Amino acid sequence: MTYVENAVRLAQASDIPQIVALINRAFAVEYFFKSGDRTNPEQVRDMMAAGIFLLLEDGDQLAACVWVKITGERGYIGTLSVDHARQRSGLGRRMMQQAEDYCRSAGCKVLDIRIVNLRTELPPIYHKFGFVATGTQSAEMIKNATRPIHFINMSKRLL
Repeated sequence: MTYVENAVRLAQASDIPQIVALINRAFAVEYFFKSGDRTNPEQVRDMMAAGIFLLLEDGDQLAACVWVKITGERGYIGTLSVDHARQRSGLGRRMMQQAEDYCRSAGCKVLDIRIVNLRTELPPIYHKFGFVATGTQSAEMIKNATRPIHFINMSKRLL
């Protein structure tokens, strides 16, 4: 599949069904430690009320998305999702850069993420983006976990 260079845009309420579908497809890899989908329309609606989703489309298909929340001088990035057919094409890196740029323009000095400890492939990826582990946090809010899990918090200084 050929990727067409498109602009990243802010999500609107009408994008919720596509966002939910993309996140759930991208996070299907987590079925080894939890049951059920990663998100639903109500959760995405709540996330949109607290922050923004940046979207990247390829034609009429959603290719990638990332959620960004600004809290003072800190930005938080979550649910970075890239369509499976487009993974390893640089879209994840592009979405991370767009999210960082958004946070910088909002005056953020630090960017935070958190990942589930059982996703052992993720720390090296985020290290490449400049993030360092800063601690752990309970993941008790994930009610559909089938194995013991916790979050690894990571941060990055924005220059």
